[in-house]
Amino acid sequence: MTYSITGFSYLILFFVLGYLAHRFFQYWKKEKDTISKLWFYFAVIIEIFVFIKVIGGLFFANNPAFLKITLDAAAFIQAFALAILAYLLAYIKFPRISPWVAFIPVFILGLIATILTAIIPFNPFLEPSRAINWGFPSSMISFATSVLRVFLFTTIFIPLIFVLFPQIKTSKDLYVKGKILGLSIVLLSLPLITLLEFLLINILKLDPILRDIGIIIFSITLFITLVLTRKTVR
Repeated sequence: MTYSITGFSYLILFFVLGYLAHRFFQYWKKEKDTISKLWFYFAVIIEIFVFIKVIGGLFFANNPAFLKITLDAAAFIQAFALAILAYLLAYIKFPRISPWVAFIPVFILGLIATILTAIIPFNPFLEPSRAINWGFPSSMISFATSVLRVFLFTTIFIPLIFVLFPQIKTSKDLYVKGKILGLSIVLLSLPLITLLEFLLINILKLDPILRDIGIIIFSITLFITLVLTRKTVR
């Protein structure tokens, strides 16, 4: 078995997101509303996405064919997760409009990104730093796919941050403040990691270990935030 730092970084993220999913589940049981249910669904879907990365990074780091399969599967799951967030954003911001108006186009764009990912001839390999280089080929299709995925992340996550963050100032409930702060960290960090993964490492040929370090820093930051706000849960 050949391990990779990438696999370990995603494993850390997997455990932290599992804790986050548990918090969402508790919140769902308490509130019993659509918003808390959608956040829980999103967390579970992202957990599946990360789990696929963990399996590939820990057990198949030297198996390009399997790593390619993980890329394709992760792209599809990511598309579904982003569609859930689009549904949530529309549900919160535009209550008079059916949220499916946001879900369907985002999911279709996500499927297009998945299909493009599947036809791109990636050649994953293990760097000397033991980080997985996904082997993005230098082609217009590869660049367009990267731009599309980053576009989907930023057009959904950033508006959600602007919707949620003002509640930190207006709410007097410490639990609500901590929950929104944790969500803001997730929503701000994931697009940055995606940008690093799909554009900067591919175009500037940076060492992929930077992506893994970013994932570890993000995981630790999120875990500390969750722990510090845990005592306020009622």
